[in-house]
Amino acid sequence: MYTIILEDKRKLENLTLNGNNYISPKLIEDTVFENNLGKVTIINNEDGQKEIFENMTLIQNVSYDGKSSYFVLAKEVVVDDETVDPPESYLMERIMTLEKEVEELRALVLDTGQK
Repeated sequence: MYTIILEDKRKLENLTLNGNNYISPKLIEDTVFENNLGKVTIINNEDGQKEIFENMTLIQNVSYDGKSSYFVLAKEVVVDDETVDPPESYLMERIMTLEKEVEELRALVLDTGQK
């Protein structure tokens, strides 16, 4: 389980992590993240590890059932010693690459299971 503390000290608790998606058992509106990602603390409740990030970006926040939220936060990207927001095209390309890798792994597992 994870806890995320946003800039305004609001806590998002009882989160699970699936890949790069944090899953909240409660619905979280996009407005919770607006102007609230300047300082973000992510705590792994199992081992107590805490990471602090600055100027994160909300990549997606979706609900498949209207009761819970799946959201992705991204760190700043540093290019040539300059900190920039992650460009949407870069993020979409990265998501597509990861999805392709997941599908390749899934096919490999299915193939191995049939032997």
